[in-house]
Amino acid sequence: MFFLILTEYFINNVSMMKKHIFLVALMFPLIGFSADMTKGSDINNDQPLAKSVVWELSGLNIEQPSYLVGTIHMMCDKDFSIDPRIHQALAHSEQLYLEVDLDDPEVQQNMMNAMVAKDSLTTRFSAQQYAQFAEFLEQHSQYKIEMFEQLEYVGIMSTLAMESLTCSEIKMLDRELMVLAQKSDLPVYGLETVAEQMKIFAIMNPKKGVLMTEQDMAMLIGLEQNITDINEVYQQEDIDALLKLLSVYPGSAENWDELKRALLDDRNKKWVAKIPGIAQEKATVFAFGSGHLAGEHGVIRLLREAGLTVTPVMK
Repeated sequence: MFFLILTEYFINNVSMMKKHIFLVALMFPLIGFSADMTKGSDINNDQPLAKSVVWELSGLNIEQPSYLVGTIHMMCDKDFSIDPRIHQALAHSEQLYLEVDLDDPEVQQNMMNAMVAKDSLTTRFSAQQYAQFAEFLEQHSQYKIEMFEQLEYVGIMSTLAMESLTCSEIKMLDRELMVLAQKSDLPVYGLETVAEQMKIFAIMNPKKGVLMTEQDMAMLIGLEQNITDINEVYQQEDIDALLKLLSVYPGSAENWDELKRALLDDRNKKWVAKIPGIAQEKATVFAFGSGHLAGEHGVIRLLREAGLTVTPVMK
């Protein structure tokens, strides 16, 4: 389910057109790890990657290691924990880079503003398309379509994803890492801006007049199971399997290549252009969605091709 690759989601109660809706905004001196944290020897780009969501960066004039941390954007509180390797990575780093700077109040306000659509859903959808979506919401959610009139499509999808989780409290690793960084007085930065993200996510907007297919509806109805599957694979730290799971989910098949290029590959290349220089300046934790780690155009492979040594930090 491709929109779970997106950046961190929060829930905010806001007043919009005199209605209260759930506004789900977008997504955020080093001495080395202790002896019980062993690193793998995964260096062959043609082999499956090691099962780890924590990777060490070294080489290429990096004096002290930095770290990649693959995150997951939504998880029930009962299943949530922060691995000791991540705690140690932060303890041995001087700054945290997320997909966007969640520590900046202006960025958070920009997130909220960006989720308000310029045009109403009535205008963005054809009459038949609007009626179909209204019926779908009536049958499969607690929401009325009127609640989404001024919300961007990615916000609507994120809201439905949140609803599909049956837990009382939802945790987001990106946000929790920001909180840990704040407690340790570590500065928090972003690899991209909210405006850049919204431009990318616009590719998800349905074309006016195009009705939902059975695959699209199956994807939305099956959100709970898909989120469960993604969480299970994340817990196994199988980042190769996670990428495959995202790419074969119903609803993504017809335009997965286009979505993957916009949501993953192109962003990975832009991040990799920045990461070496940042790591050369200061020991850094780079935390972003785990779907960005693996693959031919994944961050790990691209950084290796750029001359960095990228090794898994194993439990």
